[in-house]
Amino acid sequence: MSDEYSPPISSRRWTTGAVVLVIAALAIALMLTATPAWHHLHEPAPPTPAPVRARWALPDELAPGAGASVPFDAALALDGRRVAFSAARDGRVALWLQDLRTGETNLLPGTDAAALPFWAPDGSRIGFFAGASVRAFDVATAEVTELMPVEAAGGASWNRRGDLVVSASDAGGLIVRSVDGTLRTLTTVDVQAGERAHRFPVFLPDGDHVVYFVAAESAARGGVWITALGAGARPARIAGSASHAIAAGGGLLFSVDGALVAQRLDPAAARLTGPVTLLSARVGHGPLGQLLATASDDVLIAAPPASSLRELVWMTRGGVRAGTVGAPSDTWRVRIGPDGRRVLATVLDPLLRTLDVVLFDGLRPVPARVSLSIDADDTPVWSPDGTRVAWVSAGRTIMVRGAGAVLPADAIRRFDEIVQVTDWTRDGRWLVVSRRMAATREDLWLVPVGNGASPRLLLATPFADVQGVVSPDGRWVAYASDEAGRFDVYVEPVPGRSPESGTRERVTNGGGSDPRWSRDGHALFFRRGSEIHVATPALGRGPDAATTTSMVFKAEAEVRSFDVAPGEGRFLLNLPVSTPPGPVTVVVHWPRP
Repeated sequence: MSDEYSPPISSRRWTTGAVVLVIAALAIALMLTATPAWHHLHEPAPPTPAPVRARWALPDELAPGAGASVPFDAALALDGRRVAFSAARDGRVALWLQDLRTGETNLLPGTDAAALPFWAPDGSRIGFFAGASVRAFDVATAEVTELMPVEAAGGASWNRRGDLVVSASDAGGLIVRSVDGTLRTLTTVDVQAGERAHRFPVFLPDGDHVVYFVAAESAARGGVWITALGAGARPARIAGSASHAIAAGGGLLFSVDGALVAQRLDPAAARLTGPVTLLSARVGHGPLGQLLATASDDVLIAAPPASSLRELVWMTRGGVRAGTVGAPSDTWRVRIGPDGRRVLATVLDPLLRTLDVVLFDGLRPVPARVSLSIDADDTPVWSPDGTRVAWVSAGRTIMVRGAGAVLPADAIRRFDEIVQVTDWTRDGRWLVVSRRMAATREDLWLVPVGNGASPRLLLATPFADVQGVVSPDGRWVAYASDEAGRFDVYVEPVPGRSPESGTRERVTNGGGSDPRWSRDGHALFFRRGSEIHVATPALGRGPDAATTTSMVFKAEAEVRSFDVAPGEGRFLLNLPVSTPPGPVTVVVHWPRP
């Protein structure tokens, strides 16, 4: 063995012959490894997998959705393997989780009355709305935590940092809840421009940009918008649509004229780019503006349009059907005339897609049109004697016309804000109007009918106060307010008309809307989902008087609007026409834009 020191290779002296041998060996090795790669570069790219379509299968006992306002309510995880959705079993709505690979479907505990689910980007949590709050279900532990209170459910989304953007009001903008729990306003509703609400926000993959749906009086204002979390960001409209958009597959999925399309989005430039890819010729959207679809980068689930047809059904006080009014149509509000025979309704024109005020007279199937403009005409009310009709045209102008629809309509007042007519006082002098104010949301006002007086404030709170109706004696006003996080019915004195000044009473605790006074003014009817209730408020009768409520009957479906006939023995309900829902489609390898 030699004792000669052998230095490391890095410090050896290489001979010329050794260098040549090494270079030759490396060249041969490179050629051997490069030859397959060279051939691979000249091979055609693997074909894009063809879309595979199937019907989304659910257990028979489940009815998808969370009620008439949320007919389809599903959210795919980013991995495209799991879908969370709201569904009812035996009348109880909750959140369910399905593995699309196996079809295994499980109830998620602690999610009663859940709606509008959304996933954390890492798939560890499922957010949802329930009980006037946004909550989170931990997939690993099944623990449910409350994230923040809300006034109404309008959609939410997480980014990878844990920031949460939420639509928390029926008539508000978007709120950001940072990962540390602090809250700040992201967008505000432009009431002057006719915006009603900002809903269904969706974080883009960069975690800084948010797309959302703007519900507005004008189609030119509504649609899909984009903004950023940073200070000074300016929202921009990127697409006209009747529903919100989904960020998936490197693009944006949204609806155009009832079709589902996808297109690339440049967030920095706030514009869509490249060709439009058609994904489905027919896709539905809900009444809140939600797109009835959900998508991951490789899986798409989409529901077809639900039937918009409604029927006006007479119901007895015992909950028995007693006939219908007119033919099925896309009907919204209803009001029974003082004679108990004629009915006012707002019906959506199938061509212009605007509301018209029509009058049904008795059993005649064809209604007479009361409003003649091409603008949206809504919220009709009867005069106490049944000879005139008042409504709002284009959201801002109060119109009055004879119920016979012979003479032209008169414009009695125009507002800068969005208004709705909700009642006509028994003395015939005033209309009760809800007026959307920038500072105090919606307030109740009294607007004179033809005597030259100025409108006067009836009541104002920091909350949305709507659907005001004045008692037959003119002393009390009943209305719905979202003060408690959801709409409940309240009663308080009309200023200057009742000695019980300052007495305010909450009539319902479990939710309620559309109050209607009984003929004697001692009771209030109201609706709660598919139920019609009656309450007897205390009305200032002393500290020992207590409000009592009871259910009159439960309809077979959620009631969109209703009214009580004189005598209170009949009720007119706006109910959906019973039609089987169309199949929900699952598309694997949907074509990306």
